[in-house]
Amino acid sequence: MTFPEIEAFLHIVQYGSFSAAAEKLYITQPALGRRIRALEEELGYSLFVRSKGVRHVELTRQGRAFIGLAHRFQALWNEMQEEALLGNERSLYVASVGSLLAFLLPTVFQTFMREHPECSLHVTTLHSSEAYSNVSDKSADIAFITDPMYSSQVKTNILFREKLCLVVGKDLNLPKKLKVSELDPRQEIRTQWDRQFEAWHKYFFGSSAIPRIYLDEMGFLQYFTQHGDNWAFLPVSIARSILKNAPVSVHELDIDPPSRTLYYLYRVQNASPYQEQLLKLCRERLSQEDGVSVVVEDEADHA
Repeated sequence: MTFPEIEAFLHIVQYGSFSAAAEKLYITQPALGRRIRALEEELGYSLFVRSKGVRHVELTRQGRAFIGLAHRFQALWNEMQEEALLGNERSLYVASVGSLLAFLLPTVFQTFMREHPECSLHVTTLHSSEAYSNVSDKSADIAFITDPMYSSQVKTNILFREKLCLVVGKDLNLPKKLKVSELDPRQEIRTQWDRQFEAWHKYFFGSSAIPRIYLDEMGFLQYFTQHGDNWAFLPVSIARSILKNAPVSVHELDIDPPSRTLYYLYRVQNASPYQEQLLKLCRERLSQEDGVSVVVEDEADHA
């Protein structure tokens, strides 16, 4: 019993005739007939009632019963193919919070692909809460997150810590040095960096503060800062990128927001062979950023 034989049977059932099924599968009717005969010989019974001059096929009693089994076989085959793809040693599946994918990781990925042209790189965006299950079930080999949890199957290490700074639109005409209490939350572009920042923000602005814009997708951040009439708390690496093209400037605060911490996750067993190469490039890239403290393995284990 093969996948092409099962596929042939289900196409005939779906489209109602051998000719329509053959057309959809891009094969000849004789080739389709050979697949069905091979399947029937292995099963030991006929799946279709053969009648001359009948355009639409009719299933035998065994054929009708076989439909459910065929669908189960097809689903199992697809699952096996997906497992084989995820287990491909020449692939690397990376998941990350949006802020890293939008500003820091693209250059890392470019270097990684130049150094490993044989590797197929798969990248997806996710929230921290989704990362552990994705790494555990092998949907991702490595994930970059901001809010860690405990898992016996997934290892969590600190990758780097980064300062947050106040970025202000020039149209607001605010002084270079500011107090937190002088900021109007109605002009804020709000993003959720991590739990520690959320607690700090709630303490100084209250839980009922309504921002001008709440962003969950980092790719839109640069667009919203173009207008120059709002402000935001940004990691220094992102602020540095924004400053190049937007009418904004960095301002000093009387009370600095907490630094954010970025973590990476990987499986305790069956780690990807490309994992260390990617992390090495990440650390090299991050070490070039002022205000970013890269954490090495020994420091992470004791953090």
